[in-house]
Amino acid sequence: MRKSIFTLFFLLLAISVHAQFFIAGGHLNGGIPVSKLKQEVDKTFFPTISGILLYEFYNQPLQVGLELGYGIYGTKVETRDDFYPGFNEEYRLRRNNNYTSGMAVFRFLPSMTSKVTPFIEIQAGANYLYSKFKIRPSIFEETVEVGKDMEDWSFGYKIGGGVQIPIPGLEGGKIELRVNYQDGNSIRFLTKPDTQYLPNKGDGEFEYSPRQSPLQLITASVGIVVYDAFR
Repeated sequence: MRKSIFTLFFLLLAISVHAQFFIAGGHLNGGIPVSKLKQEVDKTFFPTISGILLYEFYNQPLQVGLELGYGIYGTKVETRDDFYPGFNEEYRLRRNNNYTSGMAVFRFLPSMTSKVTPFIEIQAGANYLYSKFKIRPSIFEETVEVGKDMEDWSFGYKIGGGVQIPIPGLEGGKIELRVNYQDGNSIRFLTKPDTQYLPNKGDGEFEYSPRQSPLQLITASVGIVVYDAFR
């Protein structure tokens, strides 16, 4: 795995020397579970925001780069007075289930002269899922306790494509619409109902029922990219 990452990094570095220009942008993404993941978490929606940076080969219909994404696919808030034995003060517990990813991007553009530009895309990289909790008396007061319930990462890849549509009045700006299928190695994670607090167990303990599945998603995205963004 480390050797593969090093190879990708070296390739991106080598290509940057001959790149025609940078392409930068951002996307809003929504993922729907399919296959084995759908069996585990049928109703869970995976929203993310992502930033993308690409190099385009000189006079070639090829682009390579990197996309980083972050999202929260579930949050749970509860107020209880039994978090700490011997104290009956109410505390607010918020738990967020977080999804991050970092993917190398490879694109092929079948037509570079048409007004609406189609592209085919392959991504490969890593997914990192973690659940984080925060306990405090209220949303306006300082945190009493913070930590992670669970974290795991896995290799992932995406295959898909989309189109770019010029934005009138924004030089080099294009609206980007795309759809990807994502798959990869199995990963352990928590969803909203998978954590329960048991006040009568020990001094009060959390009990976890983690899921395990590849992150198999159909993801639709809308975003804006700008060609020659750093000239």
